[in-house]
Amino acid sequence: MRHTSEYDHVIPEIRETSPFYRVVFLEDNPDDVELIMHELSEAGLQVQSIQIDKKREFIMSVKEFEPHIILADYSLASFNGVEAFQMLKNEKLNIPFILVTGVLSEEMALQCMKDGIDDFVLKSNFKRLPQAIVSAIEKKNTENEKARMALELKKSHKELRLLLNRHQISVEEERMNIARDLHDELGQVLTALKIDIMMLWKRIAAGKMVKESIDSEFEEITELVDQITKSVKDISAGLRPETLDALGFLEAVKIHAQEFERRSKIQCKTILSFQNLYLDKDLSIALFRIIQEALTNVVRHADATVAEIKMDVVNDKLHMHIKDNGKGIADSEIESSHSLGIIGLRERVRLLRGEFKIGSPKGRGTVVSVVVPLSS
Repeated sequence: MRHTSEYDHVIPEIRETSPFYRVVFLEDNPDDVELIMHELSEAGLQVQSIQIDKKREFIMSVKEFEPHIILADYSLASFNGVEAFQMLKNEKLNIPFILVTGVLSEEMALQCMKDGIDDFVLKSNFKRLPQAIVSAIEKKNTENEKARMALELKKSHKELRLLLNRHQISVEEERMNIARDLHDELGQVLTALKIDIMMLWKRIAAGKMVKESIDSEFEEITELVDQITKSVKDISAGLRPETLDALGFLEAVKIHAQEFERRSKIQCKTILSFQNLYLDKDLSIALFRIIQEALTNVVRHADATVAEIKMDVVNDKLHMHIKDNGKGIADSEIESSHSLGIIGLRERVRLLRGEFKIGSPKGRGTVVSVVVPLSS
């Protein structure tokens, strides 16, 4: 294997603007390599290259050098260009490949193109080679970009189906929770209230009660009514915290942090670099749900003892960080299509035209970072 460095005589102005390519020459004639390099230099292409002529070192050298393109002679002493191309396919190395040959029949040329070889150039027409190289590389880049976009689209469709399914499940779970709360919290208390009122009415109708007893019974009934009122407020807060409307976003976050700490026994700090923040109704709801979801994930997955909500405003953007001291999160979990909590968070932030990141900076604990614009 022989290395050929960049041509030093390329005009400086061209060197600054011309493309740079790593090229593998699968060629056993150094003179041909020299001629090709001259043509590429004349065309303004900057090239770093290696020359290979042995079958046994071909694949290993390609993997080490990571070329943009391979220029292969059709016929070598130990093997040929078509064989080399097949070796690349077997290794799943998707690299632009051009046959550079002295003679090639029309039938063989058509077969090569059918097999997937990008182009062929006759050695009698080296002047066509620079454009063929650029075209083959651009074509491969376009194909790779299309494949990447197709893969991303497929992944997005899968995530969307999972999110829709999760949404349906969440709606059903929410309905079940509301039904259970209505039954357990309100149903039982209302039943008790009805019984107390019926018994009180019967005793009053029978003339068996003095004023003091009536007052005592009404006090108990009032306590039941107060209990019902509190239950209604608790259920309502689960659907939409009234503090968002009554006290605003910041107070709602502080109260939610306190409630989170009380329920989960995980210490929850709220750190704000400002005292007041005006948000419109839709944005405050969306940000509050992001905090709710992030803290829910802390309870479910983090195995943490401390959580922290930190907010700052920089250049008319809200920077929000929810972090914990738990076991952290693996990169595979972040990228997984089954991490529906993360997907849901990412989608909420995307709809706000914001930026979303999640990770474990030092391999311990998890940080959810959200940056959203505060103005349209």
